[in-house]
Amino acid sequence: MEYSVGLLITGSFIFIITLYRLRKVRQHHKLEELIQGRYDVSDLDLSGSTQYTDCYSHNWVIDNITKRTHSRIGAMFQDHLANNTLLAGIWIGFIVSISSMLLALLFLESLRSIGTVIIIFLAGVLIALGPGGPRYAENLLDAIMQSNIEELNTHDYVYVKIANDTIKRSVIVNVIFASAFLLISPWGDLLPILLSQGIAYFTVNIILEPAFLLLNFNIAFALFYIVSIIGVSSIVCFKIGQRLISHEEEGPIVHY
Repeated sequence: MEYSVGLLITGSFIFIITLYRLRKVRQHHKLEELIQGRYDVSDLDLSGSTQYTDCYSHNWVIDNITKRTHSRIGAMFQDHLANNTLLAGIWIGFIVSISSMLLALLFLESLRSIGTVIIIFLAGVLIALGPGGPRYAENLLDAIMQSNIEELNTHDYVYVKIANDTIKRSVIVNVIFASAFLLISPWGDLLPILLSQGIAYFTVNIILEPAFLLLNFNIAFALFYIVSIIGVSSIVCFKIGQRLISHEEEGPIVHY
């Protein structure tokens, strides 16, 4: 029962965060339509492969993302790291070690008190927060909306269009995950059984049986197969996750 409740709560949480992110979508699309109606945007490259530099949006990206300044504590840390690298490295190692132990202890205590359903909650939080791209896109659109329309030009439309598309992709991914969590929540208690059976099937039929077959010919072939199948599986899972949260981009062509 706890898995069903966990999936239901997590799916609802993702939906709520997604709805909160949608609160400004209509305004952002009106901004896109306003710039599109004001300027001729028919010749612009909207794929993101061309970087337009002579516009307000590009300057905002440079000031707020590329050259983002540190906080006072961050600046002090940077100065300390530059002036005394060895001591700063020791402090970093100490802080990271203590933090790792505290996080591990917190995670183990959570597992003991709540159960393995905490993993579902953590996955839901990561999905709801998503990558940094949509947040930067929303901040850019908010900044453009607060600026004077006379400060904008044709090239700002590219940034506005890409920002809206980024937010749209993020919303779609969140809705898919939230819907999946809610749909499978009635059968949530079967999830550990199905997951363990899937892992067992993959381990026995995909890894071990072919490896034992190759072992009859050469042990090196068997070891190479095991390492290869694990490596390929890891890469595939990583690529799938990467495609869900972002899109691959080629190096942009700078347009001055």
